[in-house]
This record gives sequence, C-alpha cells and structure tokens, in this order.
Amino acid sequence: MIGIDIIELDRVDTSDAFLNKIAHEEEIAYIKKTFCEQVQHERIASLFCVKEAVMKALGLGKNSGVVFKDIKLCHEESGKPYVELFGVAHNRFLTDFYGKKIEISISHSKTIATAIAIIM
Repeated sequence: MIGIDIIELDRVDTSDAFLNKIAHEEEIAYIKKTFCEQVQHERIASLFCVKEAVMKALGLGKNSGVVFKDIKLCHEESGKPYVELFGVAHNRFLTDFYGKKIEISISHSKTIATAIAIIM
C-alpha cells in the first residue's frame, strides 16, 4: 500500500495551537530545534504530509477515528525518517499489515512539502 501527500507551505498553520493538536512533544522539539522560521515552517509542513501519507497508506479516512497523534515521526541518527504508530493507526497496522514495515520519504522546498509512505 502507498500513501502520498503534498502541500503548499503557505497553507500550513504554524501556530503552537496547531502543533499541539497534531504533534508529539518530541516532534515539536525537533521542529523548534532550529531557530530559522523558514526551516520550522518546512518541518511543520513535512510533518503534516507524513501523517497524511501514512493514514492514506493504512486506508484510514476521516471517519476511521484516527488522529494525527496516532502517527509519530522519528529520525534515526543518520536522519532517516521512520514512524511509530499508536491508537487506531497501530491497530490497523497490526490487523491488516502484520509483519510488514512502513518506509517513509520526505521532501520539501521553500514553497512545498511532500511525503510518501509505503507499506512493504
């Protein structure tokens, strides 16, 4: 299964209220680790895209009960992204995709962000 998302940065809310709604504390710390507002904006947009792409790959729509915090974006020491799942997303993954893994790729520029999630 594959999920992809793309968004224009100027459509992304960068407020603390929005971040607290969609992100775990560790994700917020990663975003705020840089003081450059442009990079923070790109990271917020990328985070949003990752969560949307994973939901699509899992086949979870807005009426599924999934919430953004069911998906947590993490990074290996090398910087490679991966996700941890909780709640509805975790249950769907275990039920329908047991024994598989989710690969994530993220890209962004000064105007757009995109992410793809592939369940293998």
